[in-house]
Order: sequence, then structure tokens, then C-alpha cells
Amino acid sequence: MDYCNEVQGFINFAISILRNFRGGDIRCPCRKSKNKKYLHPDIVRMHLLHKGVYGGLPVLVCIQRIICS
Repeated sequence: MDYCNEVQGFINFAISILRNFRGGDIRCPCRKSKNKKYLHPDIVRMHLLHKGVYGGLPVLVCIQRIICS
């Protein structure tokens, strides 16, 4: 359940940063999208829960990458 909470925290954080938005979508750091695709937050949540995070990185590291990129 901790991973689910981290994913939700990531979604909430990503939504709060306006420069991450592109037409209401946010970057998806799942293994398939590799932080390159912009998807609806609900789709990003499902990707992270089902496919995992790109590179096996913790969700918090992905947050840092979004802030710095």
C-alpha cells in the first residue's frame, strides 16, 4: 500500500507544478513512457501501478527529475 500512496503523492505533486502541464496532461515516468509522454493523470497513475517506474527508480526520484527537467 505504500507504493500506491507514493504514486498518488507523485500525481498530486506533478499536477501542482504548472509547467508540467501540457493540455491537462503530465509526464508519465512509467517503464513504457520513460518520462517522455504527456498523459492524463489517471492514465499516469494506472501506468505506474501496473508497469512500474522507469529504470526501477523510486517515485520520489522521478519527482526530482520532473522538477529539474
